[in-house]
Amino acid sequence: MDKRIAQKRIVQLTKEINYHADLYHQKDAPEISDEAYDSLYQELLSLEELFPDLRQHNSPTLRVGDKILEGFEKAQHNFPQWSFDNIFSWDELVEWEERVKRRVLEHTDLHHEPLEYVVELKIDGLKVILDYDNGVFVRGATRGNGSVGENITENLKMVYDIPLTISETRALSIVGEAWIEKKQLVHINNARKKNGLPGYANPRNLAAGTLRQLDTRIVRERKLKTFVYDIDSHERTFTTHYDELVFLGQSGFSVNKEYIVTKDIKEIQTYYEQWAGIRGDQSYGVDGLVIKINNNNICTRLGYTAKAPRFAIAYKFPAEQKTTHINNIRLQVGRTGVLTPVAELEPVVVDGSLVSRATLHNVDEITRLDVRIGDTVIIEKAGDIIPKIKEVITRLRSGSEKVFRIEDQAHKQNLSIRKEISDSGVTTWYVAGDNDEVRIQYLTYFVSKKAMNIDGMGEQQVRALYHAGYIQQPSDIFRLTYKQIFSLPLFKEKATQNLLDAIRNARTIDFKTFITSLGIRHVGEEIAELYACTFDDLDTLMTAPYETLVGIHGVGTQIADATIAYFTNTENKAELKRLCKVITIHYGRSDTTLNNLNGYSFVVTGTLNTMSRDEVHAAIKHRGGKVLKQISNTVDYLVIGEKPGSKVDKAKELNIPVLTESDFINTFLTD
Repeated sequence: MDKRIAQKRIVQLTKEINYHADLYHQKDAPEISDEAYDSLYQELLSLEELFPDLRQHNSPTLRVGDKILEGFEKAQHNFPQWSFDNIFSWDELVEWEERVKRRVLEHTDLHHEPLEYVVELKIDGLKVILDYDNGVFVRGATRGNGSVGENITENLKMVYDIPLTISETRALSIVGEAWIEKKQLVHINNARKKNGLPGYANPRNLAAGTLRQLDTRIVRERKLKTFVYDIDSHERTFTTHYDELVFLGQSGFSVNKEYIVTKDIKEIQTYYEQWAGIRGDQSYGVDGLVIKINNNNICTRLGYTAKAPRFAIAYKFPAEQKTTHINNIRLQVGRTGVLTPVAELEPVVVDGSLVSRATLHNVDEITRLDVRIGDTVIIEKAGDIIPKIKEVITRLRSGSEKVFRIEDQAHKQNLSIRKEISDSGVTTWYVAGDNDEVRIQYLTYFVSKKAMNIDGMGEQQVRALYHAGYIQQPSDIFRLTYKQIFSLPLFKEKATQNLLDAIRNARTIDFKTFITSLGIRHVGEEIAELYACTFDDLDTLMTAPYETLVGIHGVGTQIADATIAYFTNTENKAELKRLCKVITIHYGRSDTTLNNLNGYSFVVTGTLNTMSRDEVHAAIKHRGGKVLKQISNTVDYLVIGEKPGSKVDKAKELNIPVLTESDFINTFLTD
């Protein structure tokens, strides 16, 4: 893939995944299935492995979980709560086991330990952590960000299968999933519909929404259930994971009995295929299997990556496809004026979530798929920007379907439009001239978390303030008054003051974030950081010649053109002057990265002794280098451990220097 295309895709994926993660974890209102999210995540992970220097600083691959909801008491976990890495195929399962075996071989004292697996169902619920002390249930919490969760103790006391006391007096943290039966979802949604309330999209959302209720009676009435599957303790140890499951069952907890213990991954695959076919028949949601090494000594020695355990993996079920009809295709306006066709679908439940819209990316995609208004289409929650129209069932056309013409739709939406054709031949349509919706989307981006991060000011608030005439451009935000904000129905006294406080906090900002917030076309967080590290201040960046910009590694001609176009625009320059009067930009290049590997590319192979491969990769990236997967002419060094394989021969053919682990450390990591 061309690096410029990859960069755009990485920025898009990062934004899209973070958006859906927020919907899933904070609002309990996901728009895509877990499998669709996983597909996006895996695509981003693959691109970041190919182009590690393009990874965004807010990349979801760097994070475990999400933030804590406001209004809930925080609960600091006694033990970190990890998420699992995912696999989706037999080949990936084989690769995972090979990695496990290689890591076990790195520890000579583990060679005699038996390697077997416990395979459990991955329940689609809300993760909860139950803390017991001296045999008493003392606290219950959500996972939150992995370190701090939401304290929902009183609500969890209303879940009947959670024992309030156990015989074990040593301190334990019990980990499990809270879930609700599918028939309860139907019953509760019917009742909500009668009262004019929206229904829950799936059982997982209902369980999460229930445990966030302030009225514990509602929790009790909804009859939540749990399956627990793990124990963390400083005082109580177990030889195997199987022993933990037996202990949990004997202690009165609900343990899902559908698990197997095996040494053979072929048996795991058979079990996977069996459950992929019957998962929909269960009273609870199942979205895959969790495979864990049974021997806890091996688990302890293998440890964790920054995100997930090395001794366990989630084997996710395939995405589900459904058919539906395209009722209409409308144009969605972006912050830079880009127009994206969006299919409005006959609502359909795909893998537990209600889908009513699907992006069509651009007009070229509509042409490629031959999508027409009125078509019957196959949609799938996997792969590209999700939900995705995978295929048109042309045999079901009646003759009444309408070909989409962007000019006609733009006229219906009262939009003046223009088009640009990229060097690769992709046609992009834009709003021509000034437009209220473009300004609203731009202002929404300016205040977003990745930009100025003005808490309490999302699209809804921006839209209201814009239409009231209080903000037309970013600098207006910093001149808002209490009276103006409070005059709008959206804002009460506390919300008004909170917004003013957030605006005040945003008045001081670092250079990189300020550049990001400007919304320059093609300039996201990664390019903003390159600019912040290259230029001493805003004036230097604004007056930088084209040759200087394209000379920055990672900045191509398209980005340079867009940057110069932005800074030479008269209106933009005037607005930047106004902004600089109301905010303070903190300059100063980051000293967290040493940059002694800047411009160098590495491939790492073989079994390492002093450092893990992940640690070597992190060290290279931290110092400005790139990590590649395959040997090619673009590689500067091959770092090898024991049993390096064929990469050594390939490197020698291409005259690429080969470094041992100690060579690498002594040459590049000794400051």
